[in-house]
Parts: sequence; C-alpha cells; structure tokens
Amino acid sequence: MNVTQALGWALLHSVWQCTLAAGALASLLAIVPVRAARTRYALAVTTLILMLAVPVATAVRLRAGGPLAGAVIAPAPGASLGATLPPAGTEPAIPAAGRPGPSLAMRLRAGLEPALPWIVVAWLAGVVILSIRLASGWLVTRRLSSVGTRPVPPACREALARLVVRLRVTRPVRVLESAVVQVPAVIGWLRPVVLLPASALTGLTPLQLDALLAHELAHVRRYDYLVNLLQSAIETLLFYHPAVWWVSRRVRDEREHCCDDVAVAACGDAHFYATALLGMERLRNPMPALSMAAAGGSLVERVRRLMTPVPAEIFPRGLAGALAVMLALVLAAGGSLVAGSPSSPPTAAARDPAAGPAGGAPRATRDLIRLCAAAVIGTR
Repeated sequence: MNVTQALGWALLHSVWQCTLAAGALASLLAIVPVRAARTRYALAVTTLILMLAVPVATAVRLRAGGPLAGAVIAPAPGASLGATLPPAGTEPAIPAAGRPGPSLAMRLRAGLEPALPWIVVAWLAGVVILSIRLASGWLVTRRLSSVGTRPVPPACREALARLVVRLRVTRPVRVLESAVVQVPAVIGWLRPVVLLPASALTGLTPLQLDALLAHELAHVRRYDYLVNLLQSAIETLLFYHPAVWWVSRRVRDEREHCCDDVAVAACGDAHFYATALLGMERLRNPMPALSMAAAGGSLVERVRRLMTPVPAEIFPRGLAGALAVMLALVLAAGGSLVAGSPSSPPTAAARDPAAGPAGGAPRATRDLIRLCAAAVIGTR
C-alpha cells in the first residue's frame, strides 16, 4: 500500500477511533468528581495523545502491510506445485449459485478507494492553513514580552519571589507590566515571563494580585505552556474531527481548574480567590492562543467549582492510572479491528496461519499502554 492510500485510510479510520476515544473520556469524566481536577486533566491529556497516536499507528500498520491485492498464498512445505494449482486451461467447477458475491465492506471499499487522494489533499490543505494560523499566533505571543512592557514595582517583584519559593518553582521567572494584555498571563517555557496589565496593578488589592500571580506560577510549575504547544499541534493535525476539539477544550478547562487549586492552596481561602477572579473579569479580553491567562476557561464554572464544598475523600489518584490504561485498552481493541477488517491489507499473520490470528495486536496494545502510562506520569 502506498503512502497516499495508507494516509487516506488512516484518516477515515480516525473518524470512528477519535469518536470512540471521546465517548470513553465522557464516560470516565461522568464518574470522576469535579473537584478531582488532576485526575480529570490526566485523563483528558491521555485521550488527546491517544487520538493522535492511534491514527499514526494505523497509517504505519497499513503502510507496512504491503499491497492490497496480488497476495499469493505460499504452498505448504513439501507440497508440489501441481498439487496446489489446477491444470492449465481448466477452472475449478464452482456452481454459479454457490459463488459468493462481494460483501458490503468490499463494495464500500471499492467506492472509497478512488477518493483517497482527494481526502489526503483536503487534509493537507487544512493542516497548512491552520499551521500558518498557529505560527502567526506564536509570533504574536513572542512579541508580547517585548512590546509595551516595563518593570513592575519592587513590591510586586518581592511578592513573586515569595510565591516562587512557596510553590517550589525551579526555573527563573520574570514579571513585567504590559500595556498590551488585559489580564495576567504567562508566556514562554524555558524563560517564562509573567505579564501583568497596568489596570491589574492599580485596580486589584495586593492580596488579590498575589492570588492571580500564584495561578500563573502554577502554569509555570506544571509546564502547561509546553503542553499547550503539543495540544495546538494535535488540533492542527486532527482539525477535521469535532471530538478532538471537544477533548482539547476539556484539557484547557481542567488545566485552569488545576491551577485554581494551586492558587487556593497558596492564598488559603477559596472564597477570596473567587473574589479575585470576579474582580479580574472586568479586565478580561481575548488572549493569543499560545498564552496561558488566568482568565482562561469558563469563569462561571470555575467560581461555582471553587464555591462547592470539598468532599471528604477526593477521587483516588491511583485509579487515574487504571482508568487511563483502560482507555488505552479500549482504543487498542478498536485498533485491532483495523488489522482484521477488509479495509486493511493482508499482513504476514494473515498469510501465515502459524503466526496466529492477531499477530500485531499484542504489540500495538503494549505500545499504547506505555504511551498512556507516560502521559499520566507526566501530568502528575
């Protein structure tokens, strides 16, 4: 199978694969408490990574499977060629009524095969357009740290230094006053910069400003800027699937909830932090996609979550890994159907009965489980 065919079939298979992944995530989020933000975030990030990994694995599997037609069944060892092939000029006597017709899957495959190049071209065009949009957003974000900025008052730098020690942030963080942004935001990964609008320095109390700074430092400590870059890349590659955008939205919402929890732990009062969020809402303004702002997510949902009493026992952390592994197994089981479906090429296991009926499925399952476990560990 050539690259175009493998990529086209992988894109078609990703429609049901990503839908299955989103459905599994929705089922898991329905049973995980809202206050267990870290668990919900880990599940959402794992699902988003698997949404990209499974189509890529499908494309590689189809590409390595060989041509779709022309597969020759090798004769058994010791058997003569004359025993397996009919004499020249003769055909097996099969009654016309007994000949099976093409199945629905084969007819569907025959109808979709000519459209594969156009599907790949449309996908590439969408990726290029969104890549240009992503690159322009990255350039705008980089300029935020150098255009219209100036040093903040010494009291604000001292507050940042105290919060850096309290939150155990190991990387050097700068804080600048910006005339461009309207809400506090953090940009950058290796050398993060916290941008504070001039209105926040004058319109918020020092304690409220400390709470919002703690939220931004939580993004720095959790490497959320780097995760956001990966998330934007996955959105660009899988732009055609609504389930991907839904899962990506869940990742952003739960990320804000995780940082809200860190800020509440730093300031010690959820009600006070919610008041700071409400006071900042009047300064809210859309931010570039690659910046991490304290105003991200639904403010009403965030405030309602903060006002909800904390249950006596939060969702066990160990169960997050088990749920993520279960999600990977579900997708791996669905991916194994690709190998046995009529849309996939005959693999070595299918041509050699001694190789077993599912030659590549266990390896694919192990790879997905390793990827899932790595994602869960990375988000803790």
